Amino acid sequence: MLILAPAVLSFVAAYFSFIIAAALLFRDRRSYVHWLFAIGMILFAGEEILRALSYGAVLPEDVISWQKRVMASSALISAVWVAFSLGYGRVGSHTFLGKWTLLGLTGSSVTFLGIFRKTLFAGPVFLRDAGRWSISLGSPGRALQLFVLVAAVVILFNLERTVRSSTGRIRWQVKFMVLGIAGLFAVRIYLASQSLLFSAIDTGLGSINAVGLIAANLLFSFSLFRSRSLNVDVYLSRTAIQNSLTLILVAIYLLTVGVLARLTRDVLPGKSALPLDAFFVFLALTALGVLLLSNRLRLKLRQFVTRHFSRPIYDYRNVWMQLTERTTSLLDVEQLSAAISKMVSESLGVLSVSVWLVDDTQQRLTLAGSTALPQARAKEFEIAGKSSPEFIRHMRQHPGPIDLQEKVFEWPKEIMGAATDFFREFTMRYAIGLVAGGEFVGIVTLNDDRVGYEELSGEDFVLLETLAAQLAAGLLNLKLSARLRQAGEVEAFQTVSTFFVHDLKNLASRLSLTMENLPEHFDDPQFRADALRVMSGSLAKIDSMCGRLSMLKQNIELKVSECDLKQLVAATLDEFKPNLKATLEPDLKPVPNALIDSEQIQKVLTNLVMNANEAVNGHGVIQVATVHEGDTVGFAVRDNGCGMSEEFIEKSLFRPFQTTKKKGLGIGLFHTKLIVEAHRGNIEVSSKPGKGTEFRVVLPLA
Repeated sequence: MLILAPAVLSFVAAYFSFIIAAALLFRDRRSYVHWLFAIGMILFAGEEILRALSYGAVLPEDVISWQKRVMASSALISAVWVAFSLGYGRVGSHTFLGKWTLLGLTGSSVTFLGIFRKTLFAGPVFLRDAGRWSISLGSPGRALQLFVLVAAVVILFNLERTVRSSTGRIRWQVKFMVLGIAGLFAVRIYLASQSLLFSAIDTGLGSINAVGLIAANLLFSFSLFRSRSLNVDVYLSRTAIQNSLTLILVAIYLLTVGVLARLTRDVLPGKSALPLDAFFVFLALTALGVLLLSNRLRLKLRQFVTRHFSRPIYDYRNVWMQLTERTTSLLDVEQLSAAISKMVSESLGVLSVSVWLVDDTQQRLTLAGSTALPQARAKEFEIAGKSSPEFIRHMRQHPGPIDLQEKVFEWPKEIMGAATDFFREFTMRYAIGLVAGGEFVGIVTLNDDRVGYEELSGEDFVLLETLAAQLAAGLLNLKLSARLRQAGEVEAFQTVSTFFVHDLKNLASRLSLTMENLPEHFDDPQFRADALRVMSGSLAKIDSMCGRLSMLKQNIELKVSECDLKQLVAATLDEFKPNLKATLEPDLKPVPNALIDSEQIQKVLTNLVMNANEAVNGHGVIQVATVHEGDTVGFAVRDNGCGMSEEFIEKSLFRPFQTTKKKGLGIGLFHTKLIVEAHRGNIEVSSKPGKGTEFRVVLPLA
């Protein structure tokens, strides 16, 4: 009965692993990381099944046969999990690298096992106790154990980098997953080091793997219950590979075991408990690593020092120095917002901190940086927050920290409703306005997921106000810098106008020469035809260039009057119908009258429809619809043409000299944006390459 107990543990661990793998694939079968994790768990289960079957072997040759299969599965497990550690929590290049790593390591392991399968074990086989064998390793076997050891160190090193670079809620999501994997491969470091130290496999230690796998599966279950997915994005910092805790702990462990082995052989020849001693060393170092990663422990230590040694909770000088070092070289709004949100999260112990920027119309909030919410869903949050004007108005009047439980607003509810997967357990609790130089630039929100679940104190609010003031100043500086760049772009336009004038003079000279020769050759039919072609072509070029030159004007003077936008759009589209090759589908619903400059708005609509016509190349469909939402009206122009990439929209659209047209100058949309902004409106764009584009022009009623 005692002999079967290890086999039962192995079967339980294998069954548990199969369930975890199936549950993860059931949630998302398209994720590369999910597939790697599932394959790794299936290999763990297979290894435990092989180990369980090996416990029933009674002949030495049967024991060796089963152990060869166990070693082969161990090598494949190491290859798969190295690839997983490269892809887990990473973006782009690491996933690509992980695929090549998986192919390379798996291929090498299979080749190695195929060549040296008969020499993995060499020497005598000893039966220590009932069902416990000691099998001597050959050189290939020791090399394979060394590979397992090094691979385990690499896996722990990669996972440590992921945890170090994560912050806030993302760390809260990945922590137990990483601890489970770390525990599994810490056990493998222990077992591989024992095999290398004694040049033998002790089958009696195999049950440690089963116990470790069961414990890891419990951690995996808890982690998946928390986050429901392994798809998280962690951007590695440059310092993440420095001062690696993994390398330090593994080095201390191997050195300690080496010293114990020396003492056992030379000083204490009668003792034989080295494996047990080494295992206790391993457990102590693992516990140390877990404590060092605990946010709760660090918070308790800081509170203990404050309470008993009369020291403030925060070292403001140190916090300010860290803030300055992290943000000095940042010239991008999203990078600055992400750095500050991470700083607030680390300083206050709040896992979910988000920075929201207000647009120029002071009507909308856009996600700029967060320790919990993904940047990829910023548009979704912006659309969901229809009540943001009221919230922005209140935060402008009360820029200090507010408790959202004491005063209820609609905007937090809408955002939490749009992201139920992130606000399932914790909700927005605090908010503080970002004001610098008398200008309101954004809002910082904090969830109620603070480490220790304690409410923020007065000293916490003081630190939060300090960090918010620094963030507001940095954001305002970047905003002013962007305005300076835009002014430079307009100045560049004015410079380019010089070249336009030069071309106009050339055309005028050509017309003048034709007119001079006209009296002398008027009776020549060929000359009259050429003269007519030159004059018509020159006039067309002059008309086109003059139209574009008018767009170089920086300040647009509006002549607003009450206007029926539906009638304006309908009249403009009627002018297009005889000339458009594309199919025009109007969807014009009645909207309230608005105070607008009808001539300027007609230019906007004309430019958008002409762009749509070029995008579909005369063979698609252009839809134009009127829009009415709250205190705003507008129109939308959709096409099913070539579309634009997200990178072009983010970095080049609405900028002068940036265009996707072969003969375009990038002036039209720049001028369109100036007109809409002069009306204190907003222009939105959504597009996908090959599927079409939609422009939405939203204007205030008054």
